[in-house]
Amino acid sequence: MKSKSAGFSLLELLVGMVIVTIGLSAAIPTYLRNMRQGEVDRYTQQLEAGFFGLRAKLGQQKTSCTLNFDQNGFNNFAAPADVVEMQNHPERIECCNSDIEAAGRSSGCAYGPEIGTLLAGDSSGAEKDKIIRDRSLRLLDREGTPESNAVEVSVNLASYELTPPGTSTMSEDLIFLIRSTNTKEERLRTRCLQISGTGTIVRASWDASTSSCVK
Repeated sequence: MKSKSAGFSLLELLVGMVIVTIGLSAAIPTYLRNMRQGEVDRYTQQLEAGFFGLRAKLGQQKTSCTLNFDQNGFNNFAAPADVVEMQNHPERIECCNSDIEAAGRSSGCAYGPEIGTLLAGDSSGAEKDKIIRDRSLRLLDREGTPESNAVEVSVNLASYELTPPGTSTMSEDLIFLIRSTNTKEERLRTRCLQISGTGTIVRASWDASTSSCVK
């Protein structure tokens, strides 16, 4: 006897396609939302790591710095390149120590990203590269990352002073807010970094109703 192979009818294929389409329509928005939230979270971690690194260098080099922000205010969001990144704006961090004065700056101060080159002087090769890498100061170790193009940043203060241990005598905490550039997605969380005068760094979510970082 010949066995008949059971195939799919046109109706069954259409029903299957509808089920797949419904599944994708539900899964894709969730995937995109998780991807965008991941970009926010990764940039927040980069900013936190950069601040930890800056604080460590200040302690090692006995250096005090002032961070200057062109745009400030919790609701004044802008691209990281316009707020915290310093590749094209070295004046956003000005630092002072005795080594800078010994290198020829009578004020003892220079812009953070330029300190390494200043102190390298007539050095060359690997030694010069090491001095520039170790002695230059900035808020973020890596700038212009893919995440930086996907987020917006705001900061509450116009300036913030840091002492050699990486602490501050300022009475008000420094707070950064980081959110996705896709502001139409209401379920995306805005993250925050809060730096206290003692140097404590808190990474959390921003509660707009209380204007506070909430873990």
